[in-house]
Amino acid sequence: MAEYRRFVAYVYEYQKEKKGSNCGFVKIEVRGEICRIELHLQCPGLMPESTCSVYGFVRNRGLLDGILLGGCVTGEGKVECILEISAGNMGDSGKSLDEMGGMIFVTEQGGFFGTEWDDQMIRPGNFRVVEKKMIPETQPDLSETERSSEEEIAESKTEAPEQDRDDRTEQAENVQKEETTQQELHSQSVQESDASDLVSEEMLHEHDKPHPSCPLPGTPCDAFSDGELSDCRKISPQDLCHLGRRACMLRNNRFVQYGSYNFGHLLLCRNKCGQMVLGIPGAYDQQERFMANMFGFPYFKESRHIQIPGRKGGYWYRLIDTSDFDKWDGRQ
Repeated sequence: MAEYRRFVAYVYEYQKEKKGSNCGFVKIEVRGEICRIELHLQCPGLMPESTCSVYGFVRNRGLLDGILLGGCVTGEGKVECILEISAGNMGDSGKSLDEMGGMIFVTEQGGFFGTEWDDQMIRPGNFRVVEKKMIPETQPDLSETERSSEEEIAESKTEAPEQDRDDRTEQAENVQKEETTQQELHSQSVQESDASDLVSEEMLHEHDKPHPSCPLPGTPCDAFSDGELSDCRKISPQDLCHLGRRACMLRNNRFVQYGSYNFGHLLLCRNKCGQMVLGIPGAYDQQERFMANMFGFPYFKESRHIQIPGRKGGYWYRLIDTSDFDKWDGRQ
């Protein structure tokens, strides 16, 4: 008879690096090679139809290496989903369920929830999303942590630092061109399936068509000179609500709030396909790269308008869903 295991782990919300109250549970069931994950969370205030990313994690010299297992769309004040994956190859990472120390759940608005079954603490600041190709067979030196080896650091100095954590091909040109074949609108995931907002094929095909410029909220700003992103404007978090319901939800994203608080603005632009892009001012370094990826902003573009002593200033950015705005503007 095939191996059968089942256990339940309680899930807690984490705020400001501290473990909060219990808000639900996850049931893990293994039958043969199939691992079934059933998640139930009660999250008062959680907006419906946003994304919750599901990660398993492996402890690695004090860090929590997050492996994307999948994702789901939230309900109003709750998260409920069922995933079925390989128990011996979780998230195509080469890691088995037995190697996992627990699970992390991250919502589009920045909510952080976790559970562990290895009797060790979860520290949200030590969590990082690890690309499949970067998951080590053995533990690396401390100098190789924070998702950056010396080779990556050297590469970031010579190539465009925009790196899609969901892109296995490692071709920076795909990031620069922002090919509309990418499925992730925000995240992050965060990895290929990445439980970030997935754009429907219909929306991608519609946005593939060139659109004429249309008025956007905010103050015009010449943030970039290479023409890759144009029609840029400085906006406030409240201005996002002029772009439709899904864009409005990003007001509550903690990384968005962080950038607005520290730099006094956000950046709204269009790419060459006419899609809208939201930029968060900041610096390109390991810690901020981790935070940006965790909250759904995987790309970075340098800008002379963001001056930070000793660091490369610019904008962390992502595509945003403005289908409601486009309909209002007569595009669809």
